Amino acid sequence: MSEEEKQISMITKSFEVLELLSKNPYGLTLQEIVTQLQYPKSSLYKIVSNLQEIGYLGREMDSSRYFLSRKLLTLGVTAFNSSNIIERSKEYMKLLRDEVGESVMIGTLIDDEVVLLEQITGSLDFVFTLKQGMKFNLYSTAPGKVILAFLDRDRQKEMLDNLQLEAINEFTITDKELFRKELDDIKRKGYAADINETVEGVHCIAAPIWDETKNAIACIWTSGPAGRLPKKNIGAIAQRIIECGLSISYNIGYRKV
Repeated sequence: MSEEEKQISMITKSFEVLELLSKNPYGLTLQEIVTQLQYPKSSLYKIVSNLQEIGYLGREMDSSRYFLSRKLLTLGVTAFNSSNIIERSKEYMKLLRDEVGESVMIGTLIDDEVVLLEQITGSLDFVFTLKQGMKFNLYSTAPGKVILAFLDRDRQKEMLDNLQLEAINEFTITDKELFRKELDDIKRKGYAADINETVEGVHCIAAPIWDETKNAIACIWTSGPAGRLPKKNIGAIAQRIIECGLSISYNIGYRKV
C-alpha cells in the first residue's frame, strides 16, 4: 500500500470511529471500538488519540470511554447555517416568543434524532432552557414527530421500520399502527404535539420548516408547562407556530407553487 493509500485508509477509519461514537452517546472504550470495527488496536489507538488531541473527542477519566465533543456539533451547525438558515430564522423566532411567551427552538434531523440548533429564551418567569445539541427522539417528542411525518414515504418507512417505540410513560404511543395514524394526522394538520408523552406535565408543539425544494429540512417548536399550554389552546398556538415556520421557509427560498 502506498503512503497516499495509507493516509486515505486512516481518514476512512477516522470517520468510521466518529460515526460509531455518534450512535453511542455514552461513549465507548478503545476495546469496544476495536470489537465493533474489527481494526487493529494500535491503529485505532492512534486515531482516537489524534482526534482527542485536536478536540473532536473527549475521554472520561474514570471509565476511559471516548465520546464526541461539542466541536463536531459546531461543524454541523456551521454546515447547516451555510445558507444562513439559523440567522434567517431568529427574528421570526423572537416574534413567536413574544406572542407565546415560551422559549422557541429550531432543530434538524441528524441520523435518527432531531438535534437542537438554536433557541430564543422565553419571556415568562419560568421557561425551559435547553442546551444546543440536545437530541429528541422521533416518536414521543413534537419536533421528532413532525420531522418524521413530513419525510418522503420511502425514508419514513425505513426509519419507522427501525424505530423502537419504548414507553417513556403511560402517555407514550408504543403501537406502530397507532403511531402511523398519528403521523398521517400530523401531516394533515401541519403540526405535531407532545401532550405529556415525553415529560408528564410538559406540552410541546412543532411545525416544519421547508426549503426551496419543498423538503422539510428543519422544524420550529415551543414547549412549556401544561398549565400555560393547555390542550384547549394547542390548536390556536399551533397555527402561530405553523405561520412562523412558513415565514422562515419563505425567507430561505421556499415557494408554495
